[in-house]
Amino acid sequence: MGRTTSGRQRGTWRTDGFLAVLMAAAATALLAASGTVTQLENRLYDTAVSTSSQPPLAEIAIVGIDDASIKALGPQPWARDVYAQVVDRLAAAGAKTIVLTDPFFEPQSDRGLAHVRKIREALARSGDTSAAAVEIARLGAEAESSLDTDARLAASMERAGNVFLVSRYTPAHTGAVPPLPPFAQRSALQDPGALAASAAMGQHPIETLGAVAAGVGHLATEADADGVVRQVPMLLRHGQSAMPSLAVLAARHSLHLGPGQVRVDGGATGLRLGGLHVATDALARLRPRFPAPGEGAASAFPLTSLTHVIQGRFAPGSVKDKIVLVGAMSDALAASLALPGGHSAYPVEVLAHVISAIRQGHSVERPAWAGAMPWGSALAALLLAALVLAWFPRRTAWVITGGLAVALVGLEWGLLRYTGSWVPMLSGAAALLLAALAFVALGLRGSAGSAQSSEAAETDRMMGLALQGQGQLDMAFERLRKVPPSDALLDNLYHLAQDFERKRDLAKAKAVYKHLLQHNREYKDARSRYKKVRAQLQAADAPASTPSGAPSSLPPQMPRLPGDAGSVIPMLGRYQIVKEIGKGAMGVVYQGRDPKIGRVVAIKTLALSEEFEGDALVDARARFFREAETAGRLQHPHIVTIFDAGEEHDLAYIAMEFLKGTDLADACRPDQLLPVATVLSIAGRVAQALDYAHAHQVVHRDIKPANIMYDSATDTVKVTDFGIARITDSSKTRTGLVLGTPSFMSPEQLAGKKVDGRSDLYSLGVALFQLLTGSLPLRGESMTELMHKIANVEAPDVRQLRPDLTQAVASVVATALHKRPEARYQTGRQFAEDLHRAGFGAGQTGAAQAGAVVYDADRDATGHEMVDFQETVMEPPAGRGAASPPISSAR
Repeated sequence: MGRTTSGRQRGTWRTDGFLAVLMAAAATALLAASGTVTQLENRLYDTAVSTSSQPPLAEIAIVGIDDASIKALGPQPWARDVYAQVVDRLAAAGAKTIVLTDPFFEPQSDRGLAHVRKIREALARSGDTSAAAVEIARLGAEAESSLDTDARLAASMERAGNVFLVSRYTPAHTGAVPPLPPFAQRSALQDPGALAASAAMGQHPIETLGAVAAGVGHLATEADADGVVRQVPMLLRHGQSAMPSLAVLAARHSLHLGPGQVRVDGGATGLRLGGLHVATDALARLRPRFPAPGEGAASAFPLTSLTHVIQGRFAPGSVKDKIVLVGAMSDALAASLALPGGHSAYPVEVLAHVISAIRQGHSVERPAWAGAMPWGSALAALLLAALVLAWFPRRTAWVITGGLAVALVGLEWGLLRYTGSWVPMLSGAAALLLAALAFVALGLRGSAGSAQSSEAAETDRMMGLALQGQGQLDMAFERLRKVPPSDALLDNLYHLAQDFERKRDLAKAKAVYKHLLQHNREYKDARSRYKKVRAQLQAADAPASTPSGAPSSLPPQMPRLPGDAGSVIPMLGRYQIVKEIGKGAMGVVYQGRDPKIGRVVAIKTLALSEEFEGDALVDARARFFREAETAGRLQHPHIVTIFDAGEEHDLAYIAMEFLKGTDLADACRPDQLLPVATVLSIAGRVAQALDYAHAHQVVHRDIKPANIMYDSATDTVKVTDFGIARITDSSKTRTGLVLGTPSFMSPEQLAGKKVDGRSDLYSLGVALFQLLTGSLPLRGESMTELMHKIANVEAPDVRQLRPDLTQAVASVVATALHKRPEARYQTGRQFAEDLHRAGFGAGQTGAAQAGAVVYDADRDATGHEMVDFQETVMEPPAGRGAASPPISSAR
C-alpha cells in the first residue's frame, strides 16, 4: 500500500512538476522586472556587510564644521583666512595629510582690496618718496595682505605642503571636453583604459589655491535606487585621463607614495597604490564596508570641532601623523547619506570610510562573472526543481527545494560575511521556493473532494497525539489505527511504539510496529525493532534457567533490565535493583540498594540510545552526566541528595536519596489541608532550598506540591526532581514535551522566554496558594484558556477562599504571584523571611519556626543551569499510585 501511494505521488509530481516550474519561471521574471529581487539582494547585502564591519583605520581624524562652529564664526561662506588658521594649526600639530572638502571654486576678495591696490599703484606712479608717502605705501601693503584671504590660505597651504582640495565633475555629455587645468593634470592618471566612468569637466579650485595644493580629487558618491550609498567611484574619466577621488589621493599620500605610483592594476580589476591592491568593479567603483559608530558616539572616527582647532583647544596628539579630513558635520551645511545597515553619515565621514577601506582592504568585491549569476542561478534552480519535483516523493521534494533555497541564501550571505565576495543568488532561491509553492497550489486542485474525510482523519490523529501526550497510550493507539496511512501517521506510530517500549509494555509495542509495517515495511528501523520486541517477548515467555540448566532463582516480581542474567539479581552499576517504584514519560524509577554500605537509594533511568542517535547521542550522554554532576553539587538539607550517576545496559541512571513520607499532592485536597503554620513552614524551607539552588545557577522549572516531599513524623521537607529532563529537548526521535506543569508555570515560562529563579518563586507561590486553599489560583477549561489567564489575569486574594488567613499571609502570596518578575520576590531568601514573619501571626510551632531560619547560601555558583525531571523518585504510600506524567504537547 505504501509503495502504491508513493508511486501515485511520483506520477502526480511528473505531471504537475514541470508545470509548476513554468509558473515559477514566470513569477521569478516578474519579481526581477519589478525590482523586488534587487531590493532583497540589497537587504541581504546590507545585513551581511553591517554585521561583518571591522574597526576603522586609526590614522583618520575628522575636524567637523559643526553647529558649534557656525554659532561661533557665523554662517558660511567664511573668509578663507579661517581655513588658513586651521591649516596652520593642523600642520603645526604634525598632521600627515590634510583634506579640505569645502569647495574653493570662486575667488574671495574684499571690495576694498581693489581700492587699496589702486592707491598703491598711484603712489608708485607719482614717484613721491617723502616719509608720508612711504608710510602710506607700507600701510597699503598691510591692508592688501589682510584683505587678500585667498593669498593667505595659499601661503598656509604652501607651507604645509600636504593639503588636498576637492573638484566637482558632472556626468559625461556629447561634444568637446574642456582640458584640465595644469594643477589638476598633476593628480590625473594617464590612459586608464576602460577602468573609469566618463565625466565632463566640472569645477576646480581657483588657480591661486590649486597651484599650491598637494593634489586635487573628486568627492563623488553613487546611491542605489533605494537611496543607499553602497559604492563610491575611485576614478572619473576626463578625456584621455582619469581624475582620482580624494580618498585615493589621501591614501596614496599617507603611504608616502608619489603620483606615479597610482596605476591601473593590469592583473586584476582595480587600482594599485604601490604594492597595495584596491579591488573595484569594471568602472573603478569601490564597495566599502561601513563600520557603525560606537554606542553613544556621533561618528565612527575621532571628531574635533573646527572652533576648537582655531582656538587651540585640542590635543595635538589627536592629529599627529594622521589623515585629517575637514568638512561639514551639520545638517545646515550638508545632507547626510544613507549607508548599509540603517546608518547615515555626512560626505566627509563617507570619505573617511573609503580611505579606511582602501588602506585596510575592507571592501566587498563583486567578481566580473557574478553579473550573470542572478539569471544563471535562477535557470539552474528551475532545472533542478524540475528534476526534484518529478522524481522524488512530495514531502522529500519540499524538503530538498526548501533546503536548497536556504543553502543558496546562506552561501551568498556567508561569502559576503566572511570573504567579502558578492555573488547574487537570491534569484535562484526565489525560483526554488516559487516552484514548490506553485506545485502546492496545483496540488490543491484535487483536494476539495476529500476535504471532509481528511479533516476527520486529522482530527483522529490529533486526538491520538493528545492522548499519547497524556500517557494514555492504549487509547492513543485506538485512535491512530483508524487514520489512513501518511508520512505523518507512520512517524506517530513509530514514536507510540517506542513509548510502549519505554513503559516495557512489549506486547503493545509489538502490535503497533506490526500495524506500522503493514503500511510500509521499509520505514526507518521499524522491522528490526519489531523483531527485537518479538524476541524479548518469546524470551520472557520461556522458562528462565541458569547456564547449568537449573531453574532461575530470580523472583518473578523482580524487574528485568537489558542484559540481565537469569540467576543474578539485576544490577545497575554497583546497585542491586530491588523493585520498580514508578514510571514516567522518560524512563523507569527503581528502588535500589548499595550492597557495600547497605544504603537504600532511588534510581532514575533514561534510555538514551532510544531517544538519540549518532552525534546527538554523544551530546545527550555528555549533557546527562554534566547536569547530573551539577545537581549532585546541591548539598542542602531541603534538597534531595544525588549520590551517583552512570550508564549500563544502554541505560543512563542517577542514584539519589530514597525519601520517606509523601509528596504534598494529597495535601492540596480541600478535605486534607495541613495547618496554616505547617504550610508556611514547609514553604519557607522550600524557599530556602530554591535560594541555595539559584545561587548555584540551578533553576528547577517545575516546583509544585507533587515535587515537595514531607515527612510529618520527622518534620522533614525535601524538594525533588532537580534533574535531567532538559536533555530530552534535543532529541531527534521525539517531537518534544512541554516540560513543567502548566498550572504552576510562570507567565514568562509559558511564553517560552528565558527564565531565572524568579520563575521558581512564582511556582512556589501557586503551590502555597493551593496548599492553603485546596484550589489553584487560576484555572481554565482548556490549555489555551489556562495560558491566557496565567499571562493576563491577576490571581485572586487568597483570603477570598480562606477568610481566616492574616493580611501578612495574603501579602506574601500576592507578591509571589505577581505577573512581572521584577515585582515578585527576587530571591528565595526574601520569600523565606516574609514567610517567617507571617508565620508568627499564623501561630507557628517551635519546630516550624526553627525551620524558617533563612539559610545563608554559598555564592560560589557553578555557572550551569539545571532543569526539571518529571518522574516520582519515592515509593508511593499504600493506596496511592504513581504520579501522573506531566502534560505534554502533541507530536
